[in-house]
Amino acid sequence: MSSLPARAARTIRRVGDEIFGQPQPPVYLVSAGGQPNFGDEFITRAWLDWLAEHQPNREVWLDTIEPGRASHLFRNTHPRLKTTNTLWHATHTGPSDDHEAAAARMRALIRDLGSPRYDLGLRDLRGMGSIHLLGGGYMNSIWPENFGVVEAMVTLKEDYGVPIFATGQGLLPHDGPTFDWLRDRLREFDYVEARDGESARTFGVIHGLDDAFLAFANERPIYAPSEGLPATMVLVQGDVEDTRQDARLERSVEQFMSAQESVSEVGFVEGIPPEDFRRAAPFVADSAPFFPFMRIWDEGFPAREGQRWLTTRFHFHLLAAAAGASGTVVDARPGYYDIKHASLQELGTGWTSWEPAEDDDADAGMIPAPTRNVDFPARAQEFGLRKAELAARLYSAR
Repeated sequence: MSSLPARAARTIRRVGDEIFGQPQPPVYLVSAGGQPNFGDEFITRAWLDWLAEHQPNREVWLDTIEPGRASHLFRNTHPRLKTTNTLWHATHTGPSDDHEAAAARMRALIRDLGSPRYDLGLRDLRGMGSIHLLGGGYMNSIWPENFGVVEAMVTLKEDYGVPIFATGQGLLPHDGPTFDWLRDRLREFDYVEARDGESARTFGVIHGLDDAFLAFANERPIYAPSEGLPATMVLVQGDVEDTRQDARLERSVEQFMSAQESVSEVGFVEGIPPEDFRRAAPFVADSAPFFPFMRIWDEGFPAREGQRWLTTRFHFHLLAAAAGASGTVVDARPGYYDIKHASLQELGTGWTSWEPAEDDDADAGMIPAPTRNVDFPARAQEFGLRKAELAARLYSAR
């Protein structure tokens, strides 16, 4: 016989899926996942896992940049998942150098249809129970071509009454003529949360948490088995487009490795394939263990207590620190990554930061030793519960 709490939980779940016997309209998620980029994929899977546990009978649509890849990445998440690229395709095929023209085009597509490429998907959007812009750092002035997604969401709310919300957003850097435009559009959302305080203050939205913390409240294991994991791990990304900064990042790896007793005892990790492999390739050729994206996606995140990390990537900072590892963060892009990493340091990871100097010799031997806060793993669990409470508020009320 099942316990009363268990029966009550199942009853609540059924009520969440159906109201007075009527199926709820579909959930619509918008994500930058599917590329793959580990952080975006991890966030997307966290939300799909949460919905699978709490609303398994509800249809879920995922609008992502690469829906074909997404169908493989997330095939073992929600049982009623469908993937599409309706909003991403529509916005990325419009004008990219005139945000007002792009916004007007998107409004017209939503309201008037008339385009065989998008009409079926856009028509379905009118009947969604909600549209949720998942977290990440892709709605800022680095990628203005993405703003059409926001315009579409606001239009769907205004014209068809679809609730819209955004969680875990990184909205900086943001300069130029789109600042006032985006701030005004975000005011039309039913709920907007930024993951860093600077974004929240700049746009007048709620200061919350990165969406990745939701995974700590889900049933899916996050971490790979600790046995056999190297004591030292490196992920210095390879997708930097600034030639000078790229050279500095190369030096940071070389300097960090020069302090290690054996290259073969240092593990290299890939967040975006194959770009990150480029940075690791010379060391992997010297027998350093390599953890490609597919391996960590399938087996779990390769972090454990007591490890030492060098990384530029935000979600690797978050997850390794939550596992109890110490780390040093290398700033790959001032004005973007430094804000992201600072938000985690403010939450108490205890990791230190380092920005490579411009002079070829000025930063030799200057990388600070990895540090940590022993309390952060417990804090990460608390942040996961806070994120799950937000998820329940957003979806149980709809």
